[in-house]
Amino acid sequence: MSKTEFHKDILKIKDMEGLVDKISAKLREDVMGRHKRFGAVIGLSGGIDSSVSMALAVQAFGAEKIFGVMMPEKDSSPQSEELARELAAKFGVKAIKEVITGALDGFGCYKRRDQAVKEVVPEYDPTIHK
Repeated sequence: MSKTEFHKDILKIKDMEGLVDKISAKLREDVMGRHKRFGAVIGLSGGIDSSVSMALAVQAFGAEKIFGVMMPEKDSSPQSEELARELAAKFGVKAIKEVITGALDGFGCYKRRDQAVKEVVPEYDPTIHK
């Protein structure tokens, strides 16, 4: 097995357009061929991951076959929703907002999060430190 020396240029993409085409083709192959679906539902946060996912999905299927879902919760930044809406508008994708605070609370996510933080920072109090 050959080893590649790690350096900052190892992350540079030499043929971005070719890579996007290759990923888009693979998405179409898997979604349409293997799963017999004709589009995608993309979770939109306004961040880089959902932005790249949206761009690739639109490239693969077309905007009319993509549905965006914004899923804010009580600790989400309001800016996230703004960015997600801008992203959907930029790509011409229909998007809805579903607040998931109740679901996360019901699953005990906030309680487990607070317990985990308290293990690392014993003086943490979720009623004070927000």
